[in-house]
Amino acid sequence: MTVTRELALAKIAGSRPRRRRFGPAFWSGAGILVVLLAVAGWMTVSPLHDPFVASGPALAAPSFDHPLGTDNLGRDTFTRLALAARTSLVISGAAALLGAVIGTFFGLIAGYVGGWVDSVIMRIVDAILALPAILVALVVGVVIGNGPWPLILALGLVFAPGFARVMRAPVIALRERDFVLAATLSGVRPARVIVEHLLPNVLTPLFVQFASVASQVVLIEAALSYLGQGVQAPEPSAGRMISEFTRFMQLQPLLIILPSLVIILLSAAWNLLADGMQDYLAPRREPAFSLGRRPRRAATAAPASPDRTTTSTQHTRTE
Repeated sequence: MTVTRELALAKIAGSRPRRRRFGPAFWSGAGILVVLLAVAGWMTVSPLHDPFVASGPALAAPSFDHPLGTDNLGRDTFTRLALAARTSLVISGAAALLGAVIGTFFGLIAGYVGGWVDSVIMRIVDAILALPAILVALVVGVVIGNGPWPLILALGLVFAPGFARVMRAPVIALRERDFVLAATLSGVRPARVIVEHLLPNVLTPLFVQFASVASQVVLIEAALSYLGQGVQAPEPSAGRMISEFTRFMQLQPLLIILPSLVIILLSAAWNLLADGMQDYLAPRREPAFSLGRRPRRAATAAPASPDRTTTSTQHTRTE
C-alpha cells in the first residue's frame, strides 16, 4: 500500500501545472518594439534636424552631426528613419486593432448565434480571405486616396475576416458550457452573455492574432510605399526610402541597408511577440523528467532476499 501511494504522489508531482513566465521570444520582441518606440518618440519631440529640410551636404557619410549620414537632398537619415519606424508602428498597430474590433464582433455573433447567420458571415469571410491583401489595399488607395489612414482602413478590413474565423471556433465550443447555458436560461440578454461570459474566455487567440497581423501589415505597408501607393512624400517611410535611394546604392549603401533593417526588425519584433504570447498563454504541464536535473524516484520496497523468503517459508511449514 505504501508503494502504491508513493507512486501516485510521484505521478501527481510530475504533472503539476507550470508557473507561467514569459520566454525569451516575448522579451526580445517587446524589447525591440520599446527601443524603436523610444527612438521614434525622441525624434518626434526633439529631432536632431528637421526631417523635411536639408541640414548638410548630399550623400554625406556618418558623422557626429549626422550619425547615419544624409540622403540625396541633404536631409538627416537618422531622423527620417526614426519617423519611418513611427509610421510603420502606427499603421501596423492601428490596422491590426481595427481588424481585431471588426473581426471579433462578427466572430462572436457567428459563433454564438449559429445557424444561417453563421453560414452567411462565414461565406463572406471566405470570399474576403480569397482576395490578396495588397490588391485590396491598392484598390482602396485608388478609390479613396493614398496615405496612412486609407491604408489603415484598407488593411483593417482585409484582416478582419481572419480575426472572425479565429474567434468563432472557441465561441462554438464555449456556448454549450454550463455557465453559458445557465446565463441564457436565467434570462440574461445575448449581448451581455457575449460580452461578460464569452469574450473574456477567448482573449488568448485574439492577442496572438493581433501581433501576427501587425507583422504582416508592416511588410504590406513597406511594399505599397515602395510602389508609391502607401505613405506619400514628404512623409518618410521605409519602403519609400528604399524605392527612392536605389539609384544611390553604390554611392551610399546605408540608404538602402538601414530602411531594410528597420522593416526586418519591426516584422521580427511583432512575430516574436506573437510567439512569446502563444507560449505564455498556452496551457502547459511540467514534465516528470526534465533536462538539467535528476528525476524524482518513487520510494519502492526492497525485494526480499531469497534466504529470508526460504527461511520464512520453512518456518511457516514447520509451524
